[in-house]
Amino acid sequence: MHEDFKVQMKNLLGNEYDDFMSALQDKPIKSIYLNPLKDNIPTHLNQQYLRSHPIVSDAYYYDYDNYELGKSPYFSCGLYYIQEPSALLVGGMLDIKEDDYVLDMCGAPGGKTCYVASHLSNDGLMITNDIVPLRAKILSENVERFSLQNTIVTNSDPKDFIKILPEFFDKIILDAPCSGEGMFRKNNEAIKQWSIDKVNECAYIQRGLIDTAMKLLKPGGQLIYSTCTYNTIENEDQIRYILDHYDCTLLPIPKSHGMSEGIGFKEVVRLYPHKYQGEGQFIALIQKNGTPSSYKYKPMRATISRNNFNLIQDFYNKYLHINMPTHLYDNNNHIYSIQPQFPSLKGIRILRNGLYLGECKKNRFEPSLALALTLNKQDVKQSYVYHVDDVEIKQYLHGECIVGSDQKGYGVLFVDEYPLSFYKESNGQAKNLYPKGLRR
Repeated sequence: MHEDFKVQMKNLLGNEYDDFMSALQDKPIKSIYLNPLKDNIPTHLNQQYLRSHPIVSDAYYYDYDNYELGKSPYFSCGLYYIQEPSALLVGGMLDIKEDDYVLDMCGAPGGKTCYVASHLSNDGLMITNDIVPLRAKILSENVERFSLQNTIVTNSDPKDFIKILPEFFDKIILDAPCSGEGMFRKNNEAIKQWSIDKVNECAYIQRGLIDTAMKLLKPGGQLIYSTCTYNTIENEDQIRYILDHYDCTLLPIPKSHGMSEGIGFKEVVRLYPHKYQGEGQFIALIQKNGTPSSYKYKPMRATISRNNFNLIQDFYNKYLHINMPTHLYDNNNHIYSIQPQFPSLKGIRILRNGLYLGECKKNRFEPSLALALTLNKQDVKQSYVYHVDDVEIKQYLHGECIVGSDQKGYGVLFVDEYPLSFYKESNGQAKNLYPKGLRR
């Protein structure tokens, strides 16, 4: 471990330094939060290996050595998100209103996005962005798995939003790219990559992201700024910059269960592994002062060809008990269900535009995994239901077909009461439609 880092932590922690260094030798701790869009989840989980999170409701620490939740079919059904316990606090500290418009500026892999978006109604909006294409792809997959319909996933420089959505967002999440000091216990690569130069480089990037966030945040709105690092350059110094350069207020975050005050700012939160059960984290909540303007944005226009509309309507009539969505967006025959409040994002690279329904091909509509994950048993006309431990589910996730009955066409495979995937049956065999990239 770099000597400069040790000196930094000695200066920050004083007589707690030895306890901190000892905690870095302990095993990392893992946690989950439940998807509020799914019912009855606790009754299906083994409570023997779960311990309630003391701060965030519907969140748990779990024994990952004896309970591999990441390998469970329930994970594929989107029942929960596995997230580090300190990062878990960030979304939980936002005062989320159901109809908020929220931007997650650096959203990958998606833990904060999915938490906040799943607590919004479909009158709310989440735009979640990551500038790195591969990270944005992972973000999009996690949004899909959580069956979110109010979320747009983008892959752009956040500055690109300023011209089209100035002062638009009620809440902005800036989990800023950082030097990763808080990940030293769980990530040896973070230790190897650390240097003072990297700290200063990250601080420079963070400053630009902060300036962008303040231009996108609505007066009266809130910015939550977080890092997984300890130094003051990337944390308190950035808060001081915000307060010096913008008309805003630093809001106090209540402290409990080992949460520490900031260095010179009692309002913010510092998390250390020797005091809080999780990795290192810094969290600050800032409110932008002023009165919201009457800025009017351009909504996204629903558009679809008559032929594709008819193909989708035929599919819904034949295989589902629910009405076809009313606002459809056609992107080269890839069909999305969008919400009326979605803004036009001209110039922004969009990966996922609301709920991806599927693709229209010649004379047929092929439904998506995303659509399947939003459905309940009563929504579908044909289905098979298996228990989470049934061998058929493991085989299906591996890419194998299941033995059918006398059905024809599309149905949904359920794990207990939760949708997993569409299948397509003919001649007594239910063809596997689970995406090849997700099979295991």
